[in-house]
Amino acid sequence: MILIGVDVGGTKTTGLAVDLQGRVLARVQAGAGNWEGIGLAVAAQLYASIINDLLVQAQAQSEDVVAAAWGLAGLDWPSDETRLRPLLVPLTPRATLIMVNDAFLPLRAGSNDAFGVGVIAGTGSTVAGVAVDGRRYRTFGLGSAWGDFDGAQSLTIAAMRMAAEAHYGRRAPTLLTELLCAWGGVPDIPTLAEGLTRGTIVRNPAAFAPRVTAAAEAGDAAAVTILATAAQLLADNAMAVARQLDLAHRVHAVVIAGGVAQALFAPFAQQLRAAMPVAQAVFLKCEPVVGAVLLACDAVQPHMAVQMRHALTTKE
Repeated sequence: MILIGVDVGGTKTTGLAVDLQGRVLARVQAGAGNWEGIGLAVAAQLYASIINDLLVQAQAQSEDVVAAAWGLAGLDWPSDETRLRPLLVPLTPRATLIMVNDAFLPLRAGSNDAFGVGVIAGTGSTVAGVAVDGRRYRTFGLGSAWGDFDGAQSLTIAAMRMAAEAHYGRRAPTLLTELLCAWGGVPDIPTLAEGLTRGTIVRNPAAFAPRVTAAAEAGDAAAVTILATAAQLLADNAMAVARQLDLAHRVHAVVIAGGVAQALFAPFAQQLRAAMPVAQAVFLKCEPVVGAVLLACDAVQPHMAVQMRHALTTKE
């Protein structure tokens, strides 16, 4: 008997098959799996390929799968479940099937408890939580227009604003000016602004985010402010989700993961601790797909979940 967990993301898809003791029998990685980006037909082929490859590696049959948990980017609304469930049920027809938005995986991967709050901070952000009674709640994950942190690119946009304000004389000089000019290959901020707005300079805004972190570590006041502001938004949303799920006065983990999570962790943890002392900020050190496997474990043998998490995370 085996458990399967799959983390379906907008960039990559990862699947794990484990036995009931948490021994990894198979691991598969593929490309983007979000049906919104690749279409339902291609998504169906990808999901089938993931399960087939896992079963081949594990030398198992679909009938051996007792539970399969999927964390799916693109499972955002009830209508999405009606689209996606028919693609997944036939792949492991005898298994208990669990389907959640992929934002719920970091929480389960990073905590021994099945309840708490998870925060994704990467190219975008979503905050997702689970109550003690199993109720789920999450932010929309649709960016600042809908109350979420805009992710790595927003750190770059804030850096540009700070550099412009320094150029105007509205704030003290900042190391971000030098770093932005080097990033753009230009001598000054006006030349960078011209190039970016006129299309003669093409850069991925998210790629500059690590330099904001570097500037903050060097003590640059503007960069420190940028990280603190982003962390505050994430902490505010984490606390809002906790309140929705009656966790605000109960000890629980708040697990943060994603491409800019490490950069934001210190101010995030500080702000969370000041406003909600019962919450324990945790930086996720294992892959989110571990959370999918644990959700599968919760469905069929919850008494084994802590042992299985230990087995999986000590191998990461």
